[in-house]
Amino acid sequence: MSGNYLAEVSTESALGEIARIYAQIRRLGAGPLVALIYRHLASHPGALEALWRSVGPILETGELQERAWGAAREAWAGPVPAVTEELRVLDGDALARAVEVIEAYNRANPVNYMVICLLRLAGSVASPVQQSAAAATAGAWTPPAPIGALAPIPAIEALPAHVRAIVDSFAKADAPGAPLLVPTLYRHIAHWPAVLALAARAVQPRLAQGVFTPAIQSFESTMMKAAADLAARHGFVADPLLATPALRAVFARFGQVIPEMVVIGSFLRRLLRKA
Repeated sequence: MSGNYLAEVSTESALGEIARIYAQIRRLGAGPLVALIYRHLASHPGALEALWRSVGPILETGELQERAWGAAREAWAGPVPAVTEELRVLDGDALARAVEVIEAYNRANPVNYMVICLLRLAGSVASPVQQSAAAATAGAWTPPAPIGALAPIPAIEALPAHVRAIVDSFAKADAPGAPLLVPTLYRHIAHWPAVLALAARAVQPRLAQGVFTPAIQSFESTMMKAAADLAARHGFVADPLLATPALRAVFARFGQVIPEMVVIGSFLRRLLRKA
């Protein structure tokens, strides 16, 4: 599968307020990533700015991140296949660098999903005045030591055909001809094709068989409960721009994909335990 991918503003091309928000996402997420959901929102005029006005104050307190990371710590506690022989033949540096990428996504994705959960609850609690007051009275929070610089995210179009075919095999479309959403983790580890191929062999049959589904549903439930508590404590109210049908569709689409990636990221980190 290949074709029309979801629009985005890359980190390299971001300017002005978009670049400033990208820097804040990195700082408060303690990592080098700006996730696809934010890069895609930046392609909708005013959307990323509206999102940041809404969730930025809560992210500054650190409560959202700590709750999200705690919920995701054991996102996949089930079995992983033995791939000792496959790991033995992989280039050690490539494997270690791929694991660094996976760990960065495992830090970013839970936070991104908590943001989506808050948006699902928007408007059901408190008021903008209470939201500001809650953020103002929160104690200072220092993010954990950030994950260091990673290899850049490769352009899909620049990937060799056989590697792109594996990345595209993970693509998700809402309908025939609709823009494809490719979870960036797979695109990112395409720098190391042997690691990507091993991940595909381990992940895709389990996705098809629903092996990950109970863990995904458990994670979603835990996160929605945590988000409801945060929303009530902070009087969370989203910017009205985020309630447009187009943006609601964006949040719904990513809300289906990100929990899956949290569980798969946890699974992959255990699978590649040699590194």
